[in-house]
Amino acid sequence: MNIAENVVVREGRCMVEPQKQDTCVMLDDNGQEVNITKDMVVSVCQELLNQCRNIQS
Repeated sequence: MNIAENVVVREGRCMVEPQKQDTCVMLDDNGQEVNITKDMVVSVCQELLNQCRNIQS
């Protein structure tokens, strides 16, 4: 049950809270969840693009 649902159940009122559901996680070396950020994705894409360019050269 999320925070908004807890408030509705406890206080008996209706409320809608927009919640971001487009999160992505990966596991680190210790098995802990780490949020994947836009900067991480951009960095990996740039590295892959550079590798592809090096192969073609």
